[in-house]
Amino acid sequence: MNGIEKITDRIAQDTQAEVEACIARGQEEASRILSDYASRAQRERDEILAKGRRDREERQARLDSMAQMELRKSILAAKQDVVSQAFDLALKKLCALPEEEMVPLLARLAADSAVTGTEQLVMNPAQREAYGQKVVDAANSLLENGRLTLGPGNEEIEGGLLLRSGSVDVNCTFEMLVRLHRSKTSGEVAQVLFPRG
Repeated sequence: MNGIEKITDRIAQDTQAEVEACIARGQEEASRILSDYASRAQRERDEILAKGRRDREERQARLDSMAQMELRKSILAAKQDVVSQAFDLALKKLCALPEEEMVPLLARLAADSAVTGTEQLVMNPAQREAYGQKVVDAANSLLENGRLTLGPGNEEIEGGLLLRSGSVDVNCTFEMLVRLHRSKTSGEVAQVLFPRG
């Protein structure tokens, strides 16, 4: 039986060696797979982090761009407000001219805008009362055959006048004149108020 025990021992030893070799190969394979997966996981982690950084930077760039646009819009709105205030101030100063400057100005406006020379000059009640007839007389003296007359003073205008002929009015109010000049000169006014440099 000694020979059988030797053979069995030998088989057991061979089997044990084979088992240990299988275990070693398995551990080696597991280690390699683990290393591959760890390496792949690290690459994917790095890619995800890099993509996250790129996405964050792109989002930040978009937010910065939007903030810059909003800032420019706010600055533009503030500048437009200041330009509006400048034209409002010009209108107030025009309406507040003293009589010795107002009468010749209104007379020139009426004479330059008269089509037939027979229109009625319509002003606000305060101007009509203070110097309406003086304006009519001065305007008629500027016209060759001036026969302008003073119309009713019931119009709600800040300053200036209307030249009325029947149902047609020629608008020479300061409000209209300032509005017309504003559309033509807003850019120049803005350059004066906000010079570059």
